[in-house]
Amino acid sequence: MTDNPVAEKETTETEQNVEHAGEQEHEKKHKRKHRKKHYLLRAVIVLLVVAAAVVCAHLDYFNVNGIAVIGNEEVGDEEIIKLSGIKTGGSVFDVHPLLVQHKIKKNLYIESVNVNRKLPDKVEIIVKERSLLAQFKMGEKFVITDSEGMVLDISKEEHMATLIEGVTVKNAEKKETIELKETGALDRVLEMINKTDENDLFFKRIVFKGSKAEAYIYDELKVAGKYDNIMSAIQSGTLKKVIYDLYQKDVEKGTINVYNNDYCFFTPK
Repeated sequence: MTDNPVAEKETTETEQNVEHAGEQEHEKKHKRKHRKKHYLLRAVIVLLVVAAAVVCAHLDYFNVNGIAVIGNEEVGDEEIIKLSGIKTGGSVFDVHPLLVQHKIKKNLYIESVNVNRKLPDKVEIIVKERSLLAQFKMGEKFVITDSEGMVLDISKEEHMATLIEGVTVKNAEKKETIELKETGALDRVLEMINKTDENDLFFKRIVFKGSKAEAYIYDELKVAGKYDNIMSAIQSGTLKKVIYDLYQKDVEKGTINVYNNDYCFFTPK
């Protein structure tokens, strides 16, 4: 027994602290070991779930056996499916919508695409095509443009779009705006065909003659007058009423002359 009670008490407390610290360290190691086992178990479970999902995703039950294309008129189903890269027999889960959309939009006629998986074995491709509003003759070929004058195609075949005559194509490259030789001609062309489209009208061809124009509804039925007068009659709806009245009467020959103040006078041929 020591003669110094204070020193003896301090020694006892130190020993107790050391013992307590040892117990805490042991407990920490135990917890770390437990957590490690827990994480390992969770990792194994996740891997098993993923593996099971991969196996299930590639069962024949999920093999693509139908591809539906919706919204297309100018571009055929076969062309769109070919561009998509989707093949029947492959897993529907291997179809990546964003990648498929990117592939299909390489066709300039396609403005937007949505791709949907229809479980268990179908894929739906919804497309929106650009409006083919004008075509221009360039030598023996036709230059097809959208409503903004962007060149979508240069083809040997004529398309279902208004043929523009009386202007000269200076330059035409895909994805670029068509260039016309005549100053201001493209603005007038785009303005007229866009306004006719907005007002539910369609002209087979439009011949521009300086400040005047002739717009053909049929091969032998046309609208004639100054450009500004025709545009005014289109926007007011007057021209549409006249054309509809002639359509009701099965008239396919003659000239609708357009004057100031939206005045239209029909002359039979």
